[in-house]
Amino acid sequence: MYVVIILQENLIDEIAKVKDVLPKKQQKLCHYLVMNYEQVGVMTVAELAQAAEVGTTTVMRLVQTLGFPSFSTFKKDLLNAALMRTTTSYQGLKQSFKDPALKDAGDSFDAVISDGIYMLETLGTQSNQEQFERVVRMLLDAERICPLGLRSSRPMALYFEYAVNIFYPHVLQLAHDLDYVYDRVSLYLHPTDVLLVISIWPCTKKTIDVAQMCHDQGIPIALITNTSLNPIVKLADAVIDTNSVNHVSGDTVILAVIEALVSELGRRTAPQSTENIKRIERTLTERNVVLKEY
Repeated sequence: MYVVIILQENLIDEIAKVKDVLPKKQQKLCHYLVMNYEQVGVMTVAELAQAAEVGTTTVMRLVQTLGFPSFSTFKKDLLNAALMRTTTSYQGLKQSFKDPALKDAGDSFDAVISDGIYMLETLGTQSNQEQFERVVRMLLDAERICPLGLRSSRPMALYFEYAVNIFYPHVLQLAHDLDYVYDRVSLYLHPTDVLLVISIWPCTKKTIDVAQMCHDQGIPIALITNTSLNPIVKLADAVIDTNSVNHVSGDTVILAVIEALVSELGRRTAPQSTENIKRIERTLTERNVVLKEY
């Protein structure tokens, strides 16, 4: 008889801890899992058994011993644990630097385009479409939209403000002066506002802190992220997950979501949004700010 293991946050560390109290074949399998966890997430039961040099029965017994109802559930949690261990803000970029298939500039160009097309094609899941509608409603119903993005997510937050402010000037940008972000949240944000978090994994501690602060104050949170592992997911009222972590074109997909939000906000606030843009165009032309002829 073996006690079912109650897994903590890090599945890989838990496997390493319990392997010595298990039967020898399961110990061997645990050793393989700890050493090769990055590859196991895409294996079948038979492939894992063959790679670890154990039987498929041993694999299923270990899965049950660890408290998982199925191999697919175990594999998903192991994949998530591997993702948390190995992912950095620059993982996709690093991978592109050492890709042996890329031999010249044209190869890199084609690879990024292909990856971007693939990620965009898989973006429009039913869940994301439903969440997109929910985010749009939250933004339209809010007194103010308060974007927040730090480090690699900051340019996205700033771009959202720029694009929306052209026709919908109800944005309070939180990414401008981050030294005072706690002051702004505590003094100026209310439940009638909405916090729009753009958080590319791995997200910063301050982003999580601000989201928690808003959550505690009853301020609705809409999250755009590249993985459901993001801890802000549990705080958010709506989540659009591009599932693009570790992809070289991951930022492209996030930007596509932002562009779609801007377009939909403009459509639903027309004709006022259109009139606002026309007014700006007239002003730029009258002041010779932009060149139309050269």
